[in-house]
Amino acid sequence: MAKKFLLTRSRHDTLNQYLYAYCDEIISEAQGRGWKVEKSEDDKNTAGDVQLRLEKNKPDFAFFNGHGSKETVCGNMGGVLVGLDDAHLLSDMIVFARCCEAVGVLGPAAVHAGCRAFIGYGGFFWVPHSDEYESIPARNPAAKPVLEISNIVGKMILKGKSVQEAVDASQEKASELILKTLVSSEPTDAAVFRALYFNSSGLCFVGSAEAACG
Repeated sequence: MAKKFLLTRSRHDTLNQYLYAYCDEIISEAQGRGWKVEKSEDDKNTAGDVQLRLEKNKPDFAFFNGHGSKETVCGNMGGVLVGLDDAHLLSDMIVFARCCEAVGVLGPAAVHAGCRAFIGYGGFFWVPHSDEYESIPARNPAAKPVLEISNIVGKMILKGKSVQEAVDASQEKASELILKTLVSSEPTDAAVFRALYFNSSGLCFVGSAEAACG
């Protein structure tokens, strides 16, 4: 039986446009590996839609993209998708919340309610961007390495690797690029360095290190 994957994304502001664009390769990876893919996107990316999908379809892996806080992950127009009162909806799955801070409080609450593992960022999630690339975020040379490294987490889980392996792979690649940016003269690399450093430092998880969808 095919594993089930839920991805959320929106395009209502600049940050979300970047996250949206870099979700395409995650969707392709999942489809290529035979996952049953469900997407909650744009104006459908609401609490009602997402919570129904979580409760009814019970995905093996849920990947949230958007804004967040220590207690929430958010969707279209910043509306809360899952908060502390809804943490039980994340039971029996691996979660990757690509947003600010949600691993801090929502993560432990979800694990307490039965979530296998909750991956996220303990602080802010940084994406370098500029007005020049707002209409074509996938071509922004500063955002590209930052989001591709974040995508490593999702791709590793889709490949059946453990949560620990997924986090380690992303952090190891970030470390490689951080060293390269220190000796680079590219004008975008100062911003890339800051984003890679803060994102990689904040990437963590709660729950089982061995959890996998293999």
